[in-house]
Amino acid sequence: MGYRANQVDDDGLQLHRCQQGDAGALAEVRDKSHDALVNILLSRGASRTEAEDLLADMWSDCVPGADDRPSLLEKFSGKCTLIGWLATVVTNRWIDLKRRQARQAEITKANAGAAETDFFERIPGAAPTPKEESLVALLRESLAAAFALCDPQAMILLRLVYLHDLTQREIVRMTGWSESKVSRGLSQAMEQIAADTLRELKKRDPWLELSWQDFVDLCETHQIGFL
Repeated sequence: MGYRANQVDDDGLQLHRCQQGDAGALAEVRDKSHDALVNILLSRGASRTEAEDLLADMWSDCVPGADDRPSLLEKFSGKCTLIGWLATVVTNRWIDLKRRQARQAEITKANAGAAETDFFERIPGAAPTPKEESLVALLRESLAAAFALCDPQAMILLRLVYLHDLTQREIVRMTGWSESKVSRGLSQAMEQIAADTLRELKKRDPWLELSWQDFVDLCETHQIGFL
């Protein structure tokens, strides 16, 4: 018990030294965690070059800037392990990178006069490479698990609107429901799918912290359809 308390104190002291710009302390943290963080990014689908570049930027941001820019480590709350927090930070930066690449691909595609497709079938990026297959599988499995939990009636509504392009007014005529009930059913279905997907994702990979928009952007980047 005493050893663990001392270890926690030592870790806190090391973190404080890093936050103050102690190059030696930061080098120790980097040496202990860099390879593990590279492997985490590779498992997400990043290339080794992307992983090394993202980590180089992250470690640089951990050093307080000359213009009074605080160390990135100032944002660490201590509610999880430091390596877990760093893994989340660098993963989110990788997601931002892929999102920018996807947007650039969309712009290029639009400039080339490519036709747009509907919400569930947009394909702004290139097909996944073998390195990205593990991430694609993780996204697909989490989404599939969420749809398996979806109420059948809600699934029918989603398919009618997003696959068959029916308007809510047409669905009202088909079902005899009020327009507000149809609208509410669609909103609740999407919210439930989002919540269930992120929960399933967290169960499969506790270190991957995504918002629903992050998840949607990744699905678009890797051509994962929703229905």
